[in-house]
Amino acid sequence: MKLFLTKQTSALLLLAVLSPCQAASPVTRAEQIRQKLDDPAAGIFIAAHRGCHNASPRLALAAAPENSRAALEHCVLLGVDMMELDVRRAGDGTLVVIHDASVDRTTNGHGKVADLTLAQLQQLRLKQNFGGQMAPELSDENVATLAEMLEAAKGRIMLNLDIKEPAIYTDTIAAAAAHGMARHVLVKTFVDDGTTTVMADQPGFSTVPYMPIVGPWHGTAQGQSPAQIVARQLTGQHRPVGVELVFIPADQYRPLQQVVAQAGLRLWANALTSVGVISVIGMGGDLEALRTGGQTWGALFASGVNTIQTDEPGPLLDYLEREGIKH
Repeated sequence: MKLFLTKQTSALLLLAVLSPCQAASPVTRAEQIRQKLDDPAAGIFIAAHRGCHNASPRLALAAAPENSRAALEHCVLLGVDMMELDVRRAGDGTLVVIHDASVDRTTNGHGKVADLTLAQLQQLRLKQNFGGQMAPELSDENVATLAEMLEAAKGRIMLNLDIKEPAIYTDTIAAAAAHGMARHVLVKTFVDDGTTTVMADQPGFSTVPYMPIVGPWHGTAQGQSPAQIVARQLTGQHRPVGVELVFIPADQYRPLQQVVAQAGLRLWANALTSVGVISVIGMGGDLEALRTGGQTWGALFASGVNTIQTDEPGPLLDYLEREGIKH
């Protein structure tokens, strides 16, 4: 039997054979978030400080322990862009996710993380939320490894790796790469006018999304302003994704904001209920935002901030949607 093909049918068959779309994978949520991080015009970027640990009326989510797998799952459910978590090395060399140098505040155990093996750490139970005397009740969760959190986040959310020990930067970045997460983690370091190198170009930092952290740094060698420090850090071969602010005086904020805006990068502010306001002095944070129906967050965004780390991601998302602010 002969098969007769029209020119149109032949063209369609050829496209079906040659089209790369058949083998293409769908873009993951994490990759969508990464593309948003790279484009400040894409809307407000939200990072949850130590995960989504506070209770959230938005989805009737109860509190979860900070830095926990449950806190990550709550962030995914809420649609948060990034979870910030803290990385330390346990006594047996394992990279684990915990903020303090000791386990006393966040678990039902005692002692230094560096003195405990992973097996010992995982016998402990995490306290709810921030732990300590504020939330002493225990959860069913234990201390997670960095590897577990990287795997749990893969394809679903980005992670901001707050690396608590300088000696483990290399191993932490290598772990992200080993788990296929190099594009979807954020690594940051403090910079001042004594930082003689462009940190984004340093080995390791150039392989992951990187962000310098800048503050007033009084008494440093050159007496440069935060804006000048940032301008220096933006001269390298590799492009940071943004700049984080820590205790910037209000009168130093505008020149710095202009440098970041001209570079087309994200400007990161911290509005944390856990430690108070640590971004721009006088602008307020989460507690003020909750008291004012979100007006404090609105003022930050109106001033040029487009990325925010918060302990209140649920209420912040409610505010953004109520005000029609792109996110």
